[in-house]
Amino acid sequence: METTWLLCSYRLPREPTRLRLAIWRRMKRVGAVVLHDSVWVLPADSKTREDFEWLAEEIEERGGSALLWEARSLPNGQDAEVIQQFRAEAEGRYGAIREAAAQLAKLGRRHRLSTRSVEQALHRLRALERALRLERRRDYFRAPGHQEAGEIVGAAMNELRSRKENGAGRRSANAVGH
Repeated sequence: METTWLLCSYRLPREPTRLRLAIWRRMKRVGAVVLHDSVWVLPADSKTREDFEWLAEEIEERGGSALLWEARSLPNGQDAEVIQQFRAEAEGRYGAIREAAAQLAKLGRRHRLSTRSVEQALHRLRALERALRLERRRDYFRAPGHQEAGEIVGAAMNELRSRKENGAGRRSANAVGH
């Protein structure tokens, strides 16, 4: 399978250093993978092209320079290595989502939580659902961890919702003197 890639190489002014971090975070947010130093890669399509064009424009507006180009790997096996790098990074992000959701579910099972604590945990799980949707959009080569992460987030959400409903019912009965 031959893949067409978009590459972005850039240079930034040394100061302010926060600019380097901001660009790095944006590259990660669009799902780009660093090949070497400041050479980033995405699979070529209209969305990824637009993402890199916006980043290049921002880099240039902030006093840097950016070079964008489209390429195909020549030696056999390089595409597979880059695809594996994309999948590994996505799998790491799915793993972090799975772990966070599992910790929230475990907290709900082990401790007697107040209604407020359950609400806070549900809020964090909704944030994990959003993170999962974002990750799915930037998971260009479909890492295997998406389904399991979704199942764990969903199960934790159902468990905490159930706790909230059961806890709220008992508190309401006690509040009216039953």
